[in-house]
Amino acid sequence: MRTAFVVEGSLVCNPRTHADLLNQLWRVEIPRAIGCVKPDYVFGISKASVAAMKLRQMPFQRTTSIAEPLDALLERRRRQYNVDCFVVVWDLLPPWDKDIRVCRWNETLALYEGLSLSSELASSFREFAARRFDEMRKRSPHHRRDKQTVVESSSVIAVCMEPLFEVGFMDERAMKQCLGIVGRHARGWPGNWRRDNRNADHVVEDAIHVVRQEFPHLELFRKLRQDYDQGKTEWGIHFANSRSFDRSLRTTQFGHRLAEMSC
Repeated sequence: MRTAFVVEGSLVCNPRTHADLLNQLWRVEIPRAIGCVKPDYVFGISKASVAAMKLRQMPFQRTTSIAEPLDALLERRRRQYNVDCFVVVWDLLPPWDKDIRVCRWNETLALYEGLSLSSELASSFREFAARRFDEMRKRSPHHRRDKQTVVESSSVIAVCMEPLFEVGFMDERAMKQCLGIVGRHARGWPGNWRRDNRNADHVVEDAIHVVRQEFPHLELFRKLRQDYDQGKTEWGIHFANSRSFDRSLRTTQFGHRLAEMSC
Protein backbone atom coordinates (compact mmCIF):
# COMPACT_ATOMS: atom_id res chain seq x y z
CA MET A 1 0.00 0.00 0.00
CA ARG A 2 1.41 3.37 -1.04
CA THR A 3 1.28 5.98 1.72
CA ALA A 4 2.02 9.70 1.38
CA PHE A 5 2.73 12.26 4.09
CA VAL A 6 1.32 15.65 3.09
CA VAL A 7 3.06 18.16 5.35
CA GLU A 8 3.34 21.90 5.77
CA GLY A 9 6.46 22.95 3.93
CA SER A 10 7.79 23.48 0.44
CA LEU A 11 10.23 21.71 -1.83
CA VAL A 12 13.79 22.50 -0.72
CA CYS A 13 16.73 21.03 -2.63
CA ASN A 14 20.22 20.49 -1.29
CA PRO A 15 22.38 22.87 -3.38
CA ARG A 16 25.13 20.26 -3.70
CA THR A 17 23.27 16.97 -4.12
CA HIS A 18 19.89 18.38 -5.31
CA ALA A 19 18.21 15.96 -2.88
CA ASP A 20 14.68 16.84 -1.71
CA LEU A 21 15.22 17.96 1.89
CA LEU A 22 11.53 17.96 2.84
CA ASN A 23 11.45 14.32 1.76
CA GLN A 24 14.54 13.56 3.87
CA LEU A 25 13.04 15.22 6.93
CA TRP A 26 9.63 13.54 6.81
CA ARG A 27 10.45 10.25 5.08
CA VAL A 28 13.70 9.46 6.90
CA GLU A 29 14.46 11.55 10.00
CA ILE A 30 11.04 12.03 11.60
CA PRO A 31 9.87 8.39 11.16
CA ARG A 32 13.16 7.17 12.70
CA ALA A 33 12.98 9.60 15.62
CA ILE A 34 9.30 8.97 16.38
CA GLY A 35 9.13 5.32 15.37
CA CYS A 36 6.24 5.69 12.96
CA VAL A 37 5.22 4.40 9.56
CA LYS A 38 7.69 5.44 6.85
CA PRO A 39 5.80 6.97 3.92
CA ASP A 40 6.45 6.16 0.29
CA TYR A 41 6.05 9.80 -0.70
CA VAL A 42 6.23 13.24 0.91
CA PHE A 43 4.39 16.24 -0.54
CA GLY A 44 4.54 19.80 0.75
CA ILE A 45 1.51 22.07 1.28
CA SER A 46 0.73 25.44 2.81
CA LYS A 47 -1.90 26.03 5.49
CA ALA A 48 -3.72 28.10 2.87
CA SER A 49 -4.53 24.91 0.94
CA VAL A 50 -6.23 23.44 4.02
CA ALA A 51 -8.21 26.65 4.59
CA ALA A 52 -9.25 26.92 0.92
CA MET A 53 -11.70 23.99 1.08
CA LYS A 54 -15.45 24.60 1.04
CA LEU A 55 -17.33 23.95 4.28
CA ARG A 56 -20.98 23.74 5.21
CA GLN A 57 -21.36 23.08 8.97
CA MET A 58 -18.04 24.17 10.48
CA PRO A 59 -18.06 27.95 11.00
CA PHE A 60 -14.59 28.69 9.63
CA GLN A 61 -14.20 31.41 7.03
CA ARG A 62 -12.89 30.07 3.73
CA THR A 63 -9.64 31.76 2.74
CA THR A 64 -9.51 33.97 -0.33
CA SER A 65 -6.02 32.65 -1.10
CA ILE A 66 -5.24 31.44 -4.61
CA ALA A 67 -3.74 28.27 -3.06
CA GLU A 68 -4.93 24.97 -4.50
CA PRO A 69 -7.55 23.51 -2.11
CA LEU A 70 -6.34 20.44 -0.22
CA ASP A 71 -8.98 18.13 -1.72
CA ALA A 72 -7.91 19.02 -5.27
CA LEU A 73 -4.24 18.65 -4.33
CA LEU A 74 -4.77 15.20 -2.82
CA GLU A 75 -6.66 14.00 -5.87
CA ARG A 76 -3.95 15.30 -8.19
CA ARG A 77 -1.28 13.50 -6.19
CA ARG A 78 -3.40 10.34 -5.94
CA ARG A 79 -3.71 10.14 -9.70
CA GLN A 80 -0.08 11.04 -10.30
CA TYR A 81 1.45 8.55 -7.82
CA ASN A 82 -1.39 6.06 -7.30
CA VAL A 83 -1.47 6.84 -3.56
CA ASP A 84 -3.62 4.58 -1.36
CA CYS A 85 -3.49 6.56 1.90
CA PHE A 86 -2.68 10.15 2.87
CA VAL A 87 -1.42 11.41 6.23
CA VAL A 88 -2.01 15.17 6.36
CA VAL A 89 0.21 17.01 8.87
CA TRP A 90 -0.21 20.73 9.54
CA ASP A 91 0.45 23.34 12.23
CA LEU A 92 -2.41 24.60 14.38
CA LEU A 93 -0.84 28.08 14.23
CA PRO A 94 -1.46 30.34 12.48
CA PRO A 95 -5.17 29.45 12.84
CA TRP A 96 -7.48 28.49 9.98
CA ASP A 97 -9.73 31.42 10.89
CA LYS A 98 -8.23 34.19 13.06
CA ASP A 99 -11.70 35.25 14.22
CA ILE A 100 -12.47 31.87 15.83
CA ARG A 101 -10.92 30.41 19.00
CA VAL A 102 -7.90 28.28 18.11
CA CYS A 103 -8.81 24.61 18.53
CA ARG A 104 -7.09 21.51 17.11
CA TRP A 105 -10.30 19.47 17.34
CA ASN A 106 -12.31 21.96 15.30
CA GLU A 107 -9.63 22.32 12.63
CA THR A 108 -9.51 18.55 12.27
CA LEU A 109 -13.29 18.41 11.99
CA ALA A 110 -13.21 21.14 9.36
CA LEU A 111 -10.55 19.29 7.37
CA TYR A 112 -12.68 16.14 7.25
CA GLU A 113 -15.81 18.10 6.35
CA GLY A 114 -13.97 19.85 3.53
CA LEU A 115 -12.75 16.53 2.13
CA SER A 116 -16.20 14.94 2.48
CA LEU A 117 -17.81 17.74 0.45
CA SER A 118 -15.20 17.69 -2.29
CA SER A 119 -16.21 17.51 -5.93
CA GLU A 120 -12.60 16.67 -6.84
CA LEU A 121 -11.56 13.83 -4.51
CA ALA A 122 -12.14 10.19 -5.44
CA SER A 123 -15.39 8.84 -3.98
CA SER A 124 -13.71 6.26 -1.70
CA PHE A 125 -11.63 9.01 -0.01
CA ARG A 126 -14.71 11.27 0.27
CA GLU A 127 -16.63 8.47 1.94
CA PHE A 128 -13.83 7.84 4.42
CA ALA A 129 -13.71 11.55 5.29
CA ALA A 130 -17.50 11.65 5.72
CA ARG A 131 -17.37 8.71 8.14
CA ARG A 132 -14.58 10.35 10.15
CA PHE A 133 -16.42 13.67 10.25
CA ASP A 134 -19.61 11.99 11.46
CA GLU A 135 -17.77 9.86 14.05
CA MET A 136 -15.84 12.83 15.46
CA ARG A 137 -18.95 15.01 15.77
CA LYS A 138 -20.60 12.33 17.90
CA ARG A 139 -17.88 12.14 20.55
CA SER A 140 -16.29 14.58 22.94
CA PRO A 141 -12.99 16.25 21.98
CA HIS A 142 -11.55 14.81 25.20
CA HIS A 143 -12.69 11.24 24.51
CA ARG A 144 -9.93 9.00 23.20
CA ARG A 145 -10.54 6.86 20.16
CA ASP A 146 -11.48 3.30 21.02
CA LYS A 147 -9.34 1.88 18.25
CA GLN A 148 -5.79 2.42 17.07
CA THR A 149 -5.53 4.47 13.89
CA VAL A 150 -5.14 2.07 10.98
CA VAL A 151 -3.51 3.12 7.74
CA GLU A 152 -5.86 1.57 5.21
CA SER A 153 -6.81 2.01 1.59
CA SER A 154 -8.65 5.28 0.81
CA SER A 155 -7.96 6.72 4.26
CA VAL A 156 -6.89 10.25 5.15
CA ILE A 157 -5.23 10.50 8.56
CA ALA A 158 -5.32 14.05 9.97
CA VAL A 159 -2.48 15.11 12.28
CA CYS A 160 -2.74 18.69 13.51
CA MET A 161 0.47 19.72 15.31
CA GLU A 162 -0.46 21.72 18.43
CA PRO A 163 0.58 24.44 18.47
CA LEU A 164 3.57 24.05 16.09
CA PHE A 165 6.03 21.51 14.73
CA GLU A 166 8.76 23.26 16.73
CA VAL A 167 7.37 22.04 20.07
CA GLY A 168 9.32 18.88 19.28
CA PHE A 169 12.50 20.90 19.77
CA MET A 170 11.47 22.63 23.01
CA ASP A 171 14.05 20.80 25.11
CA GLU A 172 16.63 23.31 26.29
CA ARG A 173 19.27 20.75 27.28
CA ALA A 174 18.91 18.88 24.00
CA MET A 175 19.13 22.14 22.05
CA LYS A 176 22.39 23.15 23.76
CA GLN A 177 23.79 19.69 23.10
CA CYS A 178 22.73 19.80 19.45
CA LEU A 179 24.23 23.28 18.95
CA GLY A 180 27.46 22.26 20.67
CA ILE A 181 27.41 24.70 23.58
CA VAL A 182 26.89 22.46 26.61
CA GLY A 183 28.67 24.09 29.54
CA ARG A 184 29.19 27.37 27.67
CA HIS A 185 27.46 30.69 28.29
CA ALA A 186 25.66 32.35 25.40
CA ARG A 187 24.54 35.91 26.03
CA GLY A 188 20.91 36.48 25.12
CA TRP A 189 19.97 32.79 25.29
CA PRO A 190 16.14 32.61 25.08
CA GLY A 191 13.88 31.46 27.88
CA ASN A 192 10.38 29.95 28.01
CA TRP A 193 11.19 26.45 26.77
CA ARG A 194 7.67 25.25 27.59
CA ARG A 195 6.11 22.62 25.34
CA ASP A 196 2.91 24.65 24.99
CA ASN A 197 4.72 27.84 23.93
CA ARG A 198 2.88 29.26 20.94
CA ASN A 199 6.08 31.05 19.93
CA ALA A 200 8.18 27.89 19.92
CA ASP A 201 9.46 28.68 16.42
CA HIS A 202 10.77 32.04 17.65
CA VAL A 203 12.53 30.40 20.61
CA VAL A 204 14.32 27.95 18.28
CA GLU A 205 15.19 30.77 15.89
CA ASP A 206 16.54 32.95 18.71
CA ALA A 207 18.66 30.11 20.12
CA ILE A 208 20.34 29.55 16.75
CA HIS A 209 20.86 33.29 16.23
CA VAL A 210 22.44 33.76 19.66
CA VAL A 211 24.83 30.84 19.22
CA ARG A 212 25.81 32.04 15.75
CA GLN A 213 26.58 35.49 17.17
CA GLU A 214 28.54 34.16 20.15
CA PHE A 215 30.34 31.25 18.47
CA PRO A 216 30.46 32.02 14.72
CA HIS A 217 33.35 29.63 14.04
CA LEU A 218 31.53 26.47 15.10
CA GLU A 219 31.74 23.78 12.43
CA LEU A 220 27.95 23.61 12.51
CA PHE A 221 27.61 27.01 10.84
CA ARG A 222 29.82 26.02 7.94
CA LYS A 223 27.19 23.49 6.97
CA LEU A 224 24.07 25.45 7.98
CA ARG A 225 24.56 29.01 6.80
CA GLN A 226 20.96 30.19 7.02
CA ASP A 227 19.09 31.22 10.15
CA TYR A 228 16.15 29.08 11.18
CA ASP A 229 13.48 31.21 9.56
CA GLN A 230 15.08 30.82 6.12
CA GLY A 231 16.18 27.21 6.55
CA LYS A 232 13.61 25.41 8.68
CA THR A 233 13.81 22.14 6.76
CA GLU A 234 17.61 21.98 6.86
CA TRP A 235 17.66 22.76 10.57
CA GLY A 236 14.87 20.25 11.19
CA ILE A 237 16.99 17.55 9.54
CA HIS A 238 19.99 18.54 11.67
CA PHE A 239 17.97 18.46 14.90
CA ALA A 240 16.29 15.13 14.15
CA ASN A 241 19.47 13.51 12.82
CA SER A 242 21.38 14.49 15.98
CA ARG A 243 19.09 12.14 17.99
CA SER A 244 19.16 14.72 20.79
CA PHE A 245 15.45 15.33 20.33
CA ASP A 246 14.20 11.75 19.92
CA ARG A 247 12.45 11.68 23.28
CA SER A 248 11.08 15.19 22.84
CA LEU A 249 9.64 14.42 19.40
CA ARG A 250 8.14 11.11 20.53
CA THR A 251 6.32 12.70 23.45
CA THR A 252 4.66 15.50 21.49
CA GLN A 253 0.97 15.24 20.69
CA PHE A 254 1.76 14.78 17.00
CA GLY A 255 4.52 12.29 17.82
CA HIS A 256 2.03 10.10 19.69
CA ARG A 257 -0.47 10.46 16.84
CA LEU A 258 2.02 9.37 14.18
CA ALA A 259 3.52 6.57 16.28
CA GLU A 260 0.15 4.96 16.97
CA MET A 261 -0.61 4.44 13.30
CA SER A 262 -0.41 0.86 12.10
CA CYS A 263 -0.72 -0.73 8.68
